[in-house]
Amino acid sequence: MIRAELNVAAIALVATIAVANAQAQTQTASPEPTIWDHNGSVMYLVANGRSREFYYQKPRTGMLEVGVRPGSLLFRGEIDNGQYSGTAYIFTLHCGQIPFQVNGPVLDNDQRILLTGQAPRIGRNCRVHESSTSNLEFRRLKPNEGAQSQEQFTAATAPRAEESKPEVPSAAGNEPPSAPTAQPPVTSQRASVYVAGKGKYCKETGVSGYLDCFYASLDACQKHNKSANARCVPNPNSGT
Repeated sequence: MIRAELNVAAIALVATIAVANAQAQTQTASPEPTIWDHNGSVMYLVANGRSREFYYQKPRTGMLEVGVRPGSLLFRGEIDNGQYSGTAYIFTLHCGQIPFQVNGPVLDNDQRILLTGQAPRIGRNCRVHESSTSNLEFRRLKPNEGAQSQEQFTAATAPRAEESKPEVPSAAGNEPPSAPTAQPPVTSQRASVYVAGKGKYCKETGVSGYLDCFYASLDACQKHNKSANARCVPNPNSGT
């Protein structure tokens, strides 16, 4: 009798563990990316927990001309209480990847996202000479609107370092911008370092004074940017 009761208890324990594991996998599984429009380009949004990333799926002609390709990263950040915050990128042909900080709300029942930040203006020598307020607006596409773009989405790959060149977001003049999170402290008279991200190590960008800091270790930074021959340095704000 005792042995039979132990066997029943063991079976119940195994079943409980199996159910818990199944629930954990369901909770941690990332949802399918959703399709969005941004200034005529088709984007896809990758959501993982609080993390949010916007990638180009089908760039418009103007963005193709400055080096954007399917899979190029436009925004990386997180969501908290319906507010996005993180780093967006400007795309240029000659100056490489230029980050700037943006934030903004989710609007219209999760159908629209409006991010605002101080976008740097780049001179011919790849130096920042001023900044201006810019908006990045994303409008979620309905299933029938995104159907024609689905083939491009399945073919899109994760962005490589040499493809992640940034875009200058066009200002949405009719939309009230939310308060910017940060303004680049770089001027032509005063040399400063503008840090995007909170990682311990940073990739040097093509623009003097701009660091892209999303790496927990020097090895991770060097491995990710090996093909681009970018130099990795400690984040000046982390004390490493």
